[in-house]
Amino acid sequence: MKYKPVKTAVIGSGMISDTYLHNLKDTFSIIDLVGCSDIVREKAEAQAEKYGIRCMTNEEILSDPEIEMVLNLTYASAHYEVSKAILSSGKHCYSEKMMCLTLEEANELKKIADEKNVRFCTAPDTFLGASQQTSRYVVDKGLIGEPVTVLICLSRGYHMIKEDKDDAVRKYSVMREGGGIPYDMGGYYLHQLMNIFGPVKQVCGFSKTRNQTRPYLNPRHTKFNEDFFVNTPNTIASAFELECGVYGTLLISSEHSTVENVFRIIGTEGQLELGDPNEFGEKIYITKNGSERLEFPISHPYSEGSRGIGAADMAWGIRTGRPNRLSFEMGYHALEFIKALEESSKSGKTIRLNTKFERPCPISSEYYNGTSMERNLFLYQQ
Repeated sequence: MKYKPVKTAVIGSGMISDTYLHNLKDTFSIIDLVGCSDIVREKAEAQAEKYGIRCMTNEEILSDPEIEMVLNLTYASAHYEVSKAILSSGKHCYSEKMMCLTLEEANELKKIADEKNVRFCTAPDTFLGASQQTSRYVVDKGLIGEPVTVLICLSRGYHMIKEDKDDAVRKYSVMREGGGIPYDMGGYYLHQLMNIFGPVKQVCGFSKTRNQTRPYLNPRHTKFNEDFFVNTPNTIASAFELECGVYGTLLISSEHSTVENVFRIIGTEGQLELGDPNEFGEKIYITKNGSERLEFPISHPYSEGSRGIGAADMAWGIRTGRPNRLSFEMGYHALEFIKALEESSKSGKTIRLNTKFERPCPISSEYYNGTSMERNLFLYQQ
């Protein structure tokens, strides 16, 4: 049976759009990519010419009755406004991480999606890739015994705003609300954590913004050496308990970049070292009790950069009537985790999360490479 591709457009043609547009155009047959837009028209024009699609305005995308799904690849503080427009127009929406800045905004978006009977989900989708799905397989099959604890340490330096366009045009940087490292990078780790173990039960910890007032460091910027205000947490430390009973620690900071990133699951019979959940084909390692550290072979498809796999998965869900692997509830839970951590830091209390979600259906490993890999998205069995 031949399934009709889902006509799709992209709003936001900046840096992250390149890999999305490539994969939506050439990797996934279920997607019919027709156009893109951007607040800076020159960016949309360049991407449209590169990928052989239409340069459109947001209004043209939202009013086109043939376009069924729209990807929101704008900056974090614009996610709510853009996603609201997409959903209100009766189109399915896939948004970059996080879905918005507050839980109240997320609740409103969900209400609109339900009223319009359309799907709404959020990145990251890297946990659907080869390394992360193989890691889930290792844990699900008990290859390290019963999981007991999780250790996550993420260090990534964000040191400068490069040019005036980062302020005047994008009105956003990783130093601003919704773009700090807990939101920008923490989402990858949280989604892979939840992909393997399911919902978080409670969290406590500390969150701060170190050096809130700091200078523009790049001489290309006209405000070079003038101060700006950092409006986002940049260092967090937390402990959490998962609903399944596993305990974990999470340390994230953008104030240093020399520490090796760690994502480790320790079980009763050994430990698993996961690759960077921001990537698709990282190596993973197992150390069994009393044995040496060994590389575990990647058993699942999509080891190359495959951003957009979550949108393709949603498109298959639209056509076949099954759920998205990236659910609204999962994305909401990740946002709630970060907000609970900030609340815990202020109150000194342990915060119980109010929401839960169904653990995503794993990707099949039946078809490992070639164009038949996409059948693994079509296959869906819990």
